Amino acid sequence: MAQRTTPEPEQPSRLARIISFLVRAHRTLREVTAATDHAAKMLQKVQAAWRNWVQAAENRGDLRWT
Repeated sequence: MAQRTTPEPEQPSRLARIISFLVRAHRTLREVTAATDHAAKMLQKVQAAWRNWVQAAENRGDLRWT
């Protein structure tokens, strides 16, 4: 009685591997873009808070540079 050999899983074609790579790269770039956008928004908030603090301190006379 001969044993059946299990067929080896098919290797994805070169085109399928390239497409898979491009899909992963696209997703990664989309995540990096989202993180960069979020960081830019946070920086804008920090800058606005800093400007408000400096302006309030100047109005109170807290900032004396001389």
